[in-house]
Amino acid sequence: MKRCVTAWILICLLLTGCGNGHYDKAREYLTETYRLAVPETIPKVILDCDMTYLGDDAMCLSILAQADQLGFIDLLGVTITGGNHFVSYGTNSALVQLEKIGREDIPVYMGTDIPLNGVRDLSEQEKIVGRIDSWGAMYHFDEYIEPQNYHNLGKFYERKWGYSETEAEELNAVDFMIQQVANAPDEVTILCVGPATNIALACLKEDGFASQTAGIVYLGTVIGERGTYTPYADFNCFYDAEAYDVCFHSDFPVQWVIPHEACQTAVLNKAFFDLLDAKDDTPAASFWLDNQYSQYRRNPQYKQSCPDAVAAVCFLNPNVIVRQDVLRLEVNTDADSPCYGQVTSSEEDGGVNVVLAVDEELYWNFVTDLLCETNSLEKENGF
Repeated sequence: MKRCVTAWILICLLLTGCGNGHYDKAREYLTETYRLAVPETIPKVILDCDMTYLGDDAMCLSILAQADQLGFIDLLGVTITGGNHFVSYGTNSALVQLEKIGREDIPVYMGTDIPLNGVRDLSEQEKIVGRIDSWGAMYHFDEYIEPQNYHNLGKFYERKWGYSETEAEELNAVDFMIQQVANAPDEVTILCVGPATNIALACLKEDGFASQTAGIVYLGTVIGERGTYTPYADFNCFYDAEAYDVCFHSDFPVQWVIPHEACQTAVLNKAFFDLLDAKDDTPAASFWLDNQYSQYRRNPQYKQSCPDAVAAVCFLNPNVIVRQDVLRLEVNTDADSPCYGQVTSSEEDGGVNVVLAVDEELYWNFVTDLLCETNSLEKENGF
């Protein structure tokens, strides 16, 4: 349940007649400008992520929080999985960043750090794989911090961000997903932008879970031959290939995959921040400008990949997709193989919708309009 503080704020806005008109105008502008489909009911969404500070997970969260604010979706909650960092670290970072953008009402649920087949010895696996990038939670399990210690992070505490004032929910992330899907059959879409462990556990625990969702959108995989984390795999699939295998073979009504190839043009750069700065101000836009814009001004050539946000944007505005295919995807789950986590595709019996490219200009114009709640057709700033 979203926290009562925001409910009180909304009640105050209704009583004073403020706030709703602006959101209505922004929603109308975005709907008309980007030819967004208007569903009969507001889509319910759960974001499953391996959150860190000001990374692509955070941008994905900001986008979804704004879409929720404007009434495009009902963001039921954020579930945290291990991946980029421990669940404990991800939980605190999600809570802090929600506070920074004024969305403490969005609840956060803690999942698991442990892949389905347990934690692997990466030093031994690297002898098989050949190369593994030296980052992520699995590289630090000798210094593991349990999820419930998200306000006691030890060496991983970051003074700049501190600890959140809000608390994570007591219900486990897996049980939260199962509960929400059971409460609203065929209405809940899962956005999976980290390793798929929490979702696979929900599929394994509740037989009807996948089939009762509205579908799932993954950010992850590499459809081509060259990996991004190992020579053959991306980070998410390498962290827990077995989880993706479970999910790919579960009966979700719709499955969308955004591989890393489709995200190459969706990078954070100075042009994006210039555009964000030129439009109307919001807590979400200010958060990114205050904490990131200076480094892009100092180095106009600097850019940062932002793949996780692509999952949110493709869900909210499918018009950004310029190339896609329907494929059958299989993931290598042999941990003794150098290709562990590699995803192979074929057109035979294809059932997964794969995004292959997005329109960069349309993509970033939509994101900045959404983050800034742009509501005027007189805006002429372009990417």
